[in-house]
Amino acid sequence: MKFRYLLLLLLFSVSCVAFASDSVTVRKSLFIIPHPAYQQETSWSVGVAGGYYFKSKDISRISSISGSADYTLLNQFIFNITPKIFLNNNKWYLYSNLNFRNYPDFYYGIGNKPTGIKQTFTSNIFNVSLQPQYALTNEIYAGAILAGRYESVRTDESFTPIKDRIFSEFGSEGWEKPFYSINAGLLFSYDGRDNQFYPYKGIFAKTMLTTSKAGFGSTHSITDLSVDFRNYLPVYREHVFAWQLYYEAAFSKNEIPFQLLPTLGGRDLMRGFRQGMYRENVLMLLQTEYRIPVYKRIKAAVFMSAGDVMNSSNYHIDKLKVAYGAGLRCRLNDARVHLRVDIAKNNYGDKLQFYITATEAF
Repeated sequence: MKFRYLLLLLLFSVSCVAFASDSVTVRKSLFIIPHPAYQQETSWSVGVAGGYYFKSKDISRISSISGSADYTLLNQFIFNITPKIFLNNNKWYLYSNLNFRNYPDFYYGIGNKPTGIKQTFTSNIFNVSLQPQYALTNEIYAGAILAGRYESVRTDESFTPIKDRIFSEFGSEGWEKPFYSINAGLLFSYDGRDNQFYPYKGIFAKTMLTTSKAGFGSTHSITDLSVDFRNYLPVYREHVFAWQLYYEAAFSKNEIPFQLLPTLGGRDLMRGFRQGMYRENVLMLLQTEYRIPVYKRIKAAVFMSAGDVMNSSNYHIDKLKVAYGAGLRCRLNDARVHLRVDIAKNNYGDKLQFYITATEAF
């Protein structure tokens, strides 16, 4: 355990010293760095991450093209690329994402109570998303969503003894047949932050509503709704108190593949819980974080979150889930892109969770 702490700090220090630069301007910034990362869910991973950040003379917001390719010690391969482009004096914002994962993972059941299940499976996932948005005002954008997903699951012989219990208690969707979807919908957002990557002040809010229809490019009919509200409050100089309210729900008349249910945990939503350990068709949470300047490019943060997953039929919470932790940040360029390392714990007595990645949780 102590070795993990030391290795995380060593990787953070080396990356910060070797690859961060005060001389890189917001006008044009390119970095490619080795991308060691750690999550309890995926173990250690090695790869590369990079980003190109730029803005033209007539555009005040920063555009970016970021991506990563990683291979984990659990034989997982993850590829991700995300362009975020502002055009025509901020009138248009084009967001897109391409993601591929060959992903050994764990299944813990469905619901907000521990089930005692920890079943291994491997997913092959391909995701693509396009979100063109038009500025109604300087801060308000409206847009459309078009997304596609394909996923197949493989299991090994360990699945056979527990298969009947999983299917009888939680359903069989997502296990036996590949599923795919084409989602279309609308989004509205408000962005009054002074910076998209590490705000010192401002408000961000975004609502997305999408639907897929069985028989029309999808295997299931599902409606998804998400609401994301964030507030960044300046306290003193670069001291910032940030908080986030997040709601996500998936609705269908029929059973939903477990992979498409909202989940808490991981490096962004309630650090301190394993990603996927709790999943249901509704997720609600509150996150808070206090960000502190330490020395030049180095910052620190303490954070706490509370929330849960629940079924939309009763919105019952068995035991509110709470997580808390601390971390370090290193600014990589003047666009305020940061390398982040976090350690977090939860109120269910689980092991410490470790995260090292780029960008903030929110």
